[in-house]
Amino acid sequence: MNSEFLRSPWLLLAVVLVVAGAFMLSVFGWPVAGWASIVIGVFSLVAAVLRTRI
Repeated sequence: MNSEFLRSPWLLLAVVLVVAGAFMLSVFGWPVAGWASIVIGVFSLVAAVLRTRI
């Protein structure tokens, strides 16, 4: 695995957003905010992958 990918701030942002979205869905029952956070986290993950491949 690319070490630059693991040190990417975009990867950290993606992980935090996906975990926060799952937390909002399961604990608070906020479907809109939870899924929005998960979708933004997935886009951040895509950004992290694209930034390390270029």
